Amino acid sequence: MTGGDTGVIVLAAGRGTRMRSALPKVLHPVCGMPMVAHIVGAARQLQPARLAVVTGYRGDLVRAELREAGVDFVDQPELLGTADAVARCREALEGCGTLVVLNGDTPLIRPGRLQGLIATRGDAPFAFASCVVEEPGRLGRVVRDENGRVSGIVEAAEYSGPAGPAEINAGQYCFDAAWLWANLEKVPISAKGEYYLTHLVAIAHEAGTPAVTVECDPLEALGVDDRVRLAKAEREMRRRVLERHMLAGVTVQDPLTTYIDATVRIAEDVTILPNCHLVGATVVDGNVAIGPGTTLRDARIGEGSVVMSSVIEDSVVGVNVRIGPFAHVRGGAVIGDDCELGNYAEVKNSRLGRGVKMHHFSYLGDADVGEYANIAAGIITCNFDGVRKHRTVIGAHAFVGSDTMLVAPVSVGEGAVTGAGSVVTKDIPPGAKAVGAPARVIGKAHPAEE
Repeated sequence: MTGGDTGVIVLAAGRGTRMRSALPKVLHPVCGMPMVAHIVGAARQLQPARLAVVTGYRGDLVRAELREAGVDFVDQPELLGTADAVARCREALEGCGTLVVLNGDTPLIRPGRLQGLIATRGDAPFAFASCVVEEPGRLGRVVRDENGRVSGIVEAAEYSGPAGPAEINAGQYCFDAAWLWANLEKVPISAKGEYYLTHLVAIAHEAGTPAVTVECDPLEALGVDDRVRLAKAEREMRRRVLERHMLAGVTVQDPLTTYIDATVRIAEDVTILPNCHLVGATVVDGNVAIGPGTTLRDARIGEGSVVMSSVIEDSVVGVNVRIGPFAHVRGGAVIGDDCELGNYAEVKNSRLGRGVKMHHFSYLGDADVGEYANIAAGIITCNFDGVRKHRTVIGAHAFVGSDTMLVAPVSVGEGAVTGAGSVVTKDIPPGAKAVGAPARVIGKAHPAEE
């Protein structure tokens, strides 16, 4: 916890040409969240007084993504470098005595590291994170004087020394705000016509008040500026997400083939078998078994349910439900408690009451099914007439026989029965039996009850 007069600036204006994408670099997802959202989330844990995000290339997209994040947006109309971007934040961060500045393409930073950065600065004008890496590549190299004090940062484009391991700048800074605002105007223009924040290191050293460094994990310094580094960040973030869930009581049988977004919530005693994807706003309650080979996207799975080798999207599954293998539930479907959906069952935009059985090879689209109804093999709700979609209503305890076609809009009454191969084009009354193509009522569903 920091709070007080701390302000945070997230630099998110760059395009990221090496990504070879029309999407701004900072919006490429890592474990289901844009890179910049991970950074804003880490910064939020500092409880800053103000948090500003600098936008530039396709800034409208960045602002739309973060519109509910409670941040201030600062526009950088011309991409003139990181020092120019920070300078534009002065008004937005008025009154902040300590300023944390973060690159928008380093999604693996940890809140604890930022706390350490603030604590380490002390009386120095600023502190920044650094680490030693084997291959600095496009990263800025830290230069020290004969006394070991930081004297400069040489950007990769300006470096002409030998290759090999080097201490690099991680792109995480903590400044005394008064010193920063007073010295930004001293930053010289580079050969590329930009103003680099890293030149402040040399300015501080020349004034006899050098910056200090905080050692960080090289992964936290990983700047994602191409698809290779994006995959590396995804792999590390996925490891962290899986570890967090496993330590919280979730069994992940094979972490190497399990993919869980950072936005997913999972309760204790859930078991996840190999080759599963849990993404988006998915929520899984306790004592659920998932997989193998299952995808849950924006799904809610109730306690005690089993989902095997199936896909569930934008839908809610109740308590003690059995789904799969090879079922597909989508489009806002609601599956009631104690239901059973077997192999090759598909449910779209439908509501199934408690105890409905739909064991194989059937499709329910735009349907309302009452409790304990039985949907036999090969049932299809013919919900689309070529222009509009229509709903089908199946009453509680109804028995819809194999290969029945339900041509919507149509209803099958409570306790009614359809014979195998029926084509239902007209409503069937409660308790009636209908057969044929087109189906016709031939009597009661259960004559012995007459």
